Amino acid sequence: MAPHFLVHDNDGIFGQYRERKRRGTTDHRYRCHLDVWLADVMGIVGVPIPYGAPNANPHVERFHRTLRAEALNHFIFLSERHVLRVCREFVRYYNGARPSQATYAIPDPYPELRRPPRAIGKVIAHPVLLGVLHDYRRAA
Repeated sequence: MAPHFLVHDNDGIFGQYRERKRRGTTDHRYRCHLDVWLADVMGIVGVPIPYGAPNANPHVERFHRTLRAEALNHFIFLSERHVLRVCREFVRYYNGARPSQATYAIPDPYPELRRPPRAIGKVIAHPVLLGVLHDYRRAA
């Protein structure tokens, strides 16, 4: 399922765009070339955050920083599919295995580890992103 919206900042790297563009029966005014590309190629509505308001989207900014530092900086990408595969695997790890303050540092276990672990036992390392990251769990 494809996203319907993409929240992004108003960085100058996207190129400012001030012309009206007609799509069907409606006029759209895009703030940057990224919005035009998202609408024409991807079918996604670009939603830029307000000018001078970097705090308008701090959670996404923090996630992007974490994604870049923990995953993207460790690979040389050969195609768009490669980037998407790495991002999907990192998001799966980030939401399911990575300790988070929002879940009281208790991640949801992998399906193979749903049963409660023994108090003593072997610790298993599940490699994530070809071993760049690991998720350590006690074997059941």
